[in-house]
Amino acid sequence: MSTLCFGQQSPNFLWLICEDQSLFFSMYGDSIANTSNINQLAKDGIVYQYCYTPSPVCAPSRSSLITGMYPTTLGTQHMRAYKKSTVKKFNSNNSLPYYSTKPIKPIRFFTEDLRANGYYCTNNSKEDYNMLTSPLAWDESSQTAHWRNRKEGQPFFSVFNFNVTHESRIWNNKVPYLKEELENVIIPCLFPEDNGIRSDLLTNYKNIEKLDEQIGVIIDQLKSDSLYENTIIFFFSDHGGPFPRYKRSIYETGIRIPMVAKWIGDSCRGNNNQLVSFVDFAPTILDVANIEREFPFEGVSFFKKDQRHYVFAATDRFDESTDMRRSIRARNFKLIFNGDTSSSVYKPVGYRKQMKTMQVLDSLEKEQRSNTYFSNWFSKHKDRFELYEVTKDYFETNNLISNPKYERVYKTLKHHLLRWIEESDFGNMSESAMIDSMFTSSMSIPKLNIPKLITNGEGYLIESNNQYASVGWRNKNEKVWNIYTTNDLIQPNGDFEILLFRPGYEVLVQSFKK
Repeated sequence: MSTLCFGQQSPNFLWLICEDQSLFFSMYGDSIANTSNINQLAKDGIVYQYCYTPSPVCAPSRSSLITGMYPTTLGTQHMRAYKKSTVKKFNSNNSLPYYSTKPIKPIRFFTEDLRANGYYCTNNSKEDYNMLTSPLAWDESSQTAHWRNRKEGQPFFSVFNFNVTHESRIWNNKVPYLKEELENVIIPCLFPEDNGIRSDLLTNYKNIEKLDEQIGVIIDQLKSDSLYENTIIFFFSDHGGPFPRYKRSIYETGIRIPMVAKWIGDSCRGNNNQLVSFVDFAPTILDVANIEREFPFEGVSFFKKDQRHYVFAATDRFDESTDMRRSIRARNFKLIFNGDTSSSVYKPVGYRKQMKTMQVLDSLEKEQRSNTYFSNWFSKHKDRFELYEVTKDYFETNNLISNPKYERVYKTLKHHLLRWIEESDFGNMSESAMIDSMFTSSMSIPKLNIPKLITNGEGYLIESNNQYASVGWRNKNEKVWNIYTTNDLIQPNGDFEILLFRPGYEVLVQSFKK
């Protein structure tokens, strides 16, 4: 546990989010990529050794970041279940309808809380929350969104997303490498020795160097605005690396991600070994900003605190394949539950087959020449449970489930994991059953009640008439919605609109004449 400090009352926040990366960085002992800007950020801040996403793909994990809730609670655990706009009503991967989830528990995009407390919130520019984005979440969400567009002196929360390290950037590389360059690449022990795999790894390192350059631009802008010292910066990946058995995998390579936090104050530096989950990010930001709200997150703040004993994760449908797996990570051990034991961990993903590494692994498997690690990956059956001592076995190659020495560890973790599965609102049912529980057979989206407008002197009060709905308003000629909080007195300058939003419900917009 570290001592964190800062003097300013409303600190600024900056999130720098890369895609598809595991611990391929100098602060985790891998120095192949030259990342001077990220290294400096690590020196100025705290390196979190055990930060986890609850899902090894982007859209479910991002739904957790923006809400502080698990995807299996939100109903966002199935990849690409939601499309913002599409002519097709049904998903070609599973013939189920596209949908924006209807959670049971009250949820709110946490940036609404920041905006209600005077923060200027920007997102540049990927949202991808596997659900309809709240119209009240951002002051700006676009490729030009920037803290520089705020009012003078206004505190900000700004997100910049970088896709240069996405898995698709691996197979899009057409540049051949010199023999000397390839020889300097260390292949993880999981993979067989192959220059195709080595080439993919080198491409990833070069993409990380491009990422570092892009991050340097943003940090330089922050410094030129004299804001670096008074801004809390998080650098992290949305999930694990772009390779097979990394992305889409519930193993450490898929859910344990690089994470650096530059807090405010010279004492806030070093390494941190506490367990951190994406569900903790939102409550941490609000904790630091000293903002309270009326209903809880599933996550806990890790600011000045070490509150977490376990982290949980889930896999479900990725693209055309479904594999329900659940995991619990404790300080030293990790237990995995496999819902389907009659299929392999490997799932054919057409998108991933474009990568040389996947082509090599497929070819070796067809020739029955896979190494031990990938023979297990391709095996047609799985154990119901897998137990690993992950502090000693990062790649999770030694399954301890049959070792009586670890029976007590197994039973303890099993108890907590099964309880988490049972208590999750949607984590213990199929996707079709989940949709049936959320919507009627016609997939009709429920409507919100009309809000009530109360005249009060020279302004108006708004009564939502809807539980857990967010309320916003704007003048007729404006594009950005203002956050409305209870007992606010709004004073529009002419005709105006009121918006109500609750996930899973139809967005309601009412026009009023002054």
